[in-house]
Amino acid sequence: MNARFFFCLLWLVCGSLMAQEAPGADPLNAATSAAVSALGVNDARLPGVGIAEGISEITGVAVSPLLGVSVIGAWTWLKTEEFQRDKLPWYCQPVAWGIGLGLITLCLMKDILGAMVPAIAKKPLDWLELFENKASALMASTAFVPLVAIAMSQVDRIQREAASGVAMLPMASIADSAMHSPWVTVPVAVAAFLIVWLSSHAINVLIAFSPFGLVDTGLKLLKLGILAVVAASAAIHPWLGAAVALVLIAIGALMAGWSLRLMIFGMLMGRDLILDRRASAEEAKQGAKAFLARRTSGVPVRTRGVVVLDELGRPRFEWRTGFLGPKRSLPLEESSLVMCKGLVNPSLALRSDANSRPRSLLVLLPRYRGVEEALATHLGCREVIDNALVRGFRAAKQWFTEIFSSERLVVVTGGK
Repeated sequence: MNARFFFCLLWLVCGSLMAQEAPGADPLNAATSAAVSALGVNDARLPGVGIAEGISEITGVAVSPLLGVSVIGAWTWLKTEEFQRDKLPWYCQPVAWGIGLGLITLCLMKDILGAMVPAIAKKPLDWLELFENKASALMASTAFVPLVAIAMSQVDRIQREAASGVAMLPMASIADSAMHSPWVTVPVAVAAFLIVWLSSHAINVLIAFSPFGLVDTGLKLLKLGILAVVAASAAIHPWLGAAVALVLIAIGALMAGWSLRLMIFGMLMGRDLILDRRASAEEAKQGAKAFLARRTSGVPVRTRGVVVLDELGRPRFEWRTGFLGPKRSLPLEESSLVMCKGLVNPSLALRSDANSRPRSLLVLLPRYRGVEEALATHLGCREVIDNALVRGFRAAKQWFTEIFSSERLVVVTGGK
């Protein structure tokens, strides 16, 4: 599934590049001409397509794709002369940025009104927002970032030609030729966009699965603060904005593996919850899909795999290195393995004895709710228990039942 996604992304990027080079199809020049009028300058320079400005623009859009593309499109449309607006790119048209700003308004209303209700009540909307963020990122990475990258590859040549008054021949330097080739700048720009977006999307996943409203608010303010820092630094000076953007890209590159695993975790968990998928006991026994809850034997947290039985009937966790590599397996301690029932999804934990606290080992997908007993028997788990959150909810329910029950103990005493 992940390999198909990346192949489709590469195909769409290549299609965008070929469309730019096709005879009679020159949206870049049309957009550049419209921007000249909007800026009131004599050189052909789009807002945000200088080398420094382009880096800041791509990074800012990666933090929040729908908001970034919509705001840039609306600003460019408003600053462009009316007779040139029909030449603007797709994201500058009122239909595109109007729909985008409308969806952002709905999300803002959800966050404002959601503060008045328990955090768990608005979680389905947070899960839907996860997929909106993925869809807008796919749209931006294939139809917006390539256009900005192509402009970045041409801006230096345009400026030099305008300064000298004559067209300049390509330099023999490989680095210079690569810098002005869209076949290099577009993949680099898309890669930088995806690196930053993965880290930003990780915040959305944490928000969607956090049961605490205060934590949700803090994470949203963090994301908004990052976007504000990128925009403010670019407004102060283009090179300052580029420096801040490069720092964010470097941090995103260091967190790329962790962010990718968290993205896949959020996607599969959210899909099961939104669609309310339920697996049968037989399906679960053939291989229960799960994620590592903590780093185990050098295997990173949230590694995706399946729980199966080996030839001797012992449970083990299997996964593929890099999604496409050879299969690897991690044996599970059958004697201390316990099944934990959860409000959202079941999990497997290790518990050495009845008095010790269970240590979470594997997080199962929500589709296995209701078949915990059968799956526990199949895997040879020593017991099936409720996790701490379920126990807390049941204790609260029992307390409310006892307090507000209509049946009260009446003590009858003698006398009047």
